[in-house]
Amino acid sequence: MPYRIAGVDVHKRMLAVVVSDVEIDGEYHFERRQLGSNPAQLRLLAAWLLEQQVEEVVMESTAQYWKPVWARWNGTGSRFA
Repeated sequence: MPYRIAGVDVHKRMLAVVVSDVEIDGEYHFERRQLGSNPAQLRLLAAWLLEQQVEEVVMESTAQYWKPVWARWNGTGSRFA
């Protein structure tokens, strides 16, 4: 079974997200989404990541904009929600 990963580029009002299978052999297929950074959009993103069976998420942010995203996912005890 492929290992699913997501990359999140965090901006002030927008999150750019890419999900892909990581495989040793074969080509990569990318799925992309752009969402807002408000709590409702973070819930939608969490649901989409679970639906995509993502196992690992990495974030990139130039400023402190990553903090609300991290707080939302890190403090809940569940997988991305």
